Formats: sequence, structure tokens, C-alpha cells
Amino acid sequence: MNDQAPFQPSDLDELGRFLDQAAAVVAMEDIADGDHGAGVIGMRHDCDNVIAPAVQMAEWEAERGYRSTYFILHTASYWQQKETLRASLEAIADCGHEIGFHLNAITEAIRTGEDPLDIAQEAVDELRGYGYPVRGVVAHGDQACYEHHFINDEIFTESRRPGYGPADRIVGGVKLQPVSRAELVFDYDPNWLPRGDYLSDSGGRWSSHFETVTGRCPSAGQLHLLVHPDWWPEALAKVRQAA
Repeated sequence: MNDQAPFQPSDLDELGRFLDQAAAVVAMEDIADGDHGAGVIGMRHDCDNVIAPAVQMAEWEAERGYRSTYFILHTASYWQQKETLRASLEAIADCGHEIGFHLNAITEAIRTGEDPLDIAQEAVDELRGYGYPVRGVVAHGDQACYEHHFINDEIFTESRRPGYGPADRIVGGVKLQPVSRAELVFDYDPNWLPRGDYLSDSGGRWSSHFETVTGRCPSAGQLHLLVHPDWWPEALAKVRQAA
């Protein structure tokens, strides 16, 4: 497995060989509902910049019997391309996967001056209006987070981060007034679910050596895996062409 993007078909093959060894590969809502088996892998995808690779990833997973969660970013350029967005969501859901909400509301509030809770509510209402329950929410790591020292999930009381400051502080001119996730009808955030191990390709680089983490399964406990389709378009396109 390459340590960093762009990932190749051989990397996708290796990912598949590893996932095939799991007792099951499941969506994060299944983990939230209590599927905590050590041999089960919780799979999630944050769709940050493009959505076409996410559709290809969804199809590849469905063919192999995996189920995962696709977190959709309301500030991404693809969000404004409504026809493409809705067709992509339908394709992902038709493969049996869960649709979740990728939260960037504090960042957007800093940019626009609007209330971050209003921003989040409007966006998730739109997503649910397309017919998806949207039970899960997870923060997007926008560049503004590093500039202003915050995490986008801090609009929720369950996501307190004392190391960043008081929950009701001002960041980038925006006053944080956290509410429960239940206020926006979210059941869970995958980052706050119990797990034994974690691996992510955030930023296009694995957070730990792939073989080291996967070699600990399942003895280290349940693995939660975050794969960004953004980093896999070359691998996915070649695999889809060969199918």
C-alpha cells in the first residue's frame, strides 16, 4: 500500500483484500446501533471536493458486499450542482450505503456572518428533503479550523473540546452557542463512537502505516476506517474501466 495519494489500482486491490478478511464491513450507523464486534470494520467516506469518485467507490464496495457511510459536504462545489448532486446521492444510496452530513457550519459562518446552527439546519434539511434520513454528522477539517483554532463539531454540546477553549467562546467573530445533536435530529458522530483502532487517509496520507494498523486487526478491537474518495479517482477509474 502506498503511504500517500494518488492511490493506484494495486492500492485498491490491497484495501479490498484486507476488507475481505473482516467479519463484516458496515456503515457507521450500524456501529452507532451497537455493532461493536472486534472483527467488524466501520467504514466511512468524507466527500470533500468531488463526488464522482464517491459514486465509483460506492459501486466497488457494493460489488464486494461492503456497506459504508458517505458524508456529504454542504460547502463543496458539487453541492451547488443540484442535478449532479441528487443523481450521485441516489446512486450511492441505491448501492445500499448510508448518507451522512459533513459539517462545515462554523467555517461558513465565519465567511458569511450567519449563525452556524442556521447554516447546518438549512443544509441538512435540504439533504433530508431528498429522502435520506441523515442520522450521522461529522466535522470537516477546513483550513479555517487551523487559522481560528476550532473544530466544526463544536456547535454540539456532546463535542466539547476544552483544549480549544470555552464551549461558548468567539471564533473568527462567530459566537459559539452549542446545542445537543438531537436538536438537529442527529443520532451520532462517528468520531465519538467507541473503537479499538482508527486509520484515515486524511490529507492524502495514511494517519499510520497501513500494514501496521491492519495487522493489528482484530486483536486491537474494532477498526474504524476513513477513506476519502477524493484521493482514489485514478484507482477507481481504472478498476471501473476494467469491470
